[in-house]
Amino acid sequence: MIVGKVFKEIRLARGITLQHLADDYVSKSTISRFERDEADLTVEKLVHMLDKMKISMREFEFLTKRAHGTIPSLELLPKAVMESDPESLQKLASEEWNRFKETGSNYSKLSAIVLDAHYKSLDGREKEINERYINHLTDYLFQCELWTQFDLVLFGNSISYLPIETSIVLSKELIKKTEEFHSDRQSFETLINTLVNITLVCIEQDKMEAAEDFIVTLKNLAIDETFFLEKVIFKFAIGLFLIKNGEIEQGEEQANEALLAMKFADAPKMEIIFRTIYERIREQE
Repeated sequence: MIVGKVFKEIRLARGITLQHLADDYVSKSTISRFERDEADLTVEKLVHMLDKMKISMREFEFLTKRAHGTIPSLELLPKAVMESDPESLQKLASEEWNRFKETGSNYSKLSAIVLDAHYKSLDGREKEINERYINHLTDYLFQCELWTQFDLVLFGNSISYLPIETSIVLSKELIKKTEEFHSDRQSFETLINTLVNITLVCIEQDKMEAAEDFIVTLKNLAIDETFFLEKVIFKFAIGLFLIKNGEIEQGEEQANEALLAMKFADAPKMEIIFRTIYERIREQE
């Protein structure tokens, strides 16, 4: 068991002694035994100790997964896509398929399906994407009523491989399905990105009424300035919407301002990806 070892490493790295960490709720001996993997802590006690060390459960889980060498493959997907790296995606997909075969975990299977679709798409093999697997993914997304970060990332990265009407229906349920986590910054950030993503897909596929609905939804979220990059991409989406709607001058101004902001933010790969989308839209006009 590696959890206790990671806990101890964090405690020592933050310069906290067992004596200072222990209290009336969790004794010094209990913490010591937990760090030696001789005893477990209840979730309540673990959260209590982490809070005293000013580290979140999310951060603790990340460090534990990293120590165990099990960082979820989906977390590595955006970087591989941004860098157009099919070999990395193939490797990640293979790892998840192997994990599925070993454990039978549906979450590994779902991750493998999305990773495999991205790999084949980047490799120019879109026709080889397994429709049966995509249907399995779709069934899962419809049946799951409480969407966690995993589900948001899963869906956000599969929009391009689902029928557009299916993606629209699922996206309209996002607010309700993720409501429990809106106060969590990472989940809220992923929610924004997913809604912007479906907005862009709708614009490219001339689903303008749906795109407008998602723009209204995003505006109602009252995204503050701390979500700078998300606001920039949203501004870009609004620019494309205006262009497609015939308000070309205003739309070009907004889209180009957003692209310039990406450049100033030292995000050249992102700028290239969105500029390509911009040029496709302009060619349609």
